[in-house]
Amino acid sequence: MALFGLSFAALGLSLSARPSTMLTSPFRMPAPVCMVSIDSNIKQDAEAVFSVVDVDGDGTVTKEELMSHLTASGYKAEAVEKIFEKLDIDKSGCLSLEELIAGFANYTPLRKAPGFGNYNEQFKELIHADADALFNAIDGNNDGEITDAELRVHLRQFSNFSDAAITNIFSMLDTNANGGVDRKELRSAFVRSSALRQAIGQGPNFK
Repeated sequence: MALFGLSFAALGLSLSARPSTMLTSPFRMPAPVCMVSIDSNIKQDAEAVFSVVDVDGDGTVTKEELMSHLTASGYKAEAVEKIFEKLDIDKSGCLSLEELIAGFANYTPLRKAPGFGNYNEQFKELIHADADALFNAIDGNNDGEITDAELRVHLRQFSNFSDAAITNIFSMLDTNANGGVDRKELRSAFVRSSALRQAIGQGPNFK
């Protein structure tokens, strides 16, 4: 089965895919101590995606939330079902951040797949143009920074993100934790994560 030209085999999502050494079983949660050994970039990518997909901000991602996010990215429902099944290690019916991190570590192509990661980095100049256009639109007082309040005004115009979810998204954008998102941070976020870009605003150059 293909999605956006990517087969499940290419994504490492075939039913026969072997779990990484971090996972003792495809049906068991990884031991917390193992999370320490995961590359920080994998954690950062997973945290960015999780903040976007967890629309109600309750700390878990339901199948419905993942379905809504990925079908908007062009996936078929059957494809999302299979992805969710692979990521839901403990079979609880919802995904934790730890499970998504484990999934990104176990199935590395997911990090660059549509709706997840930076698969579109080859379009960096166009992505930067979109980021700049959105930055200008969101930065209501033109002071060169997007505040939490300005992001809330923007997202409430077209999304169903809860207050908690918007707080999480803002934290992902504000990488230096100074309370404001500058143009460089938004550009970087848009290149790094197609999920963040999809959540905030795609722009005419969205790939």
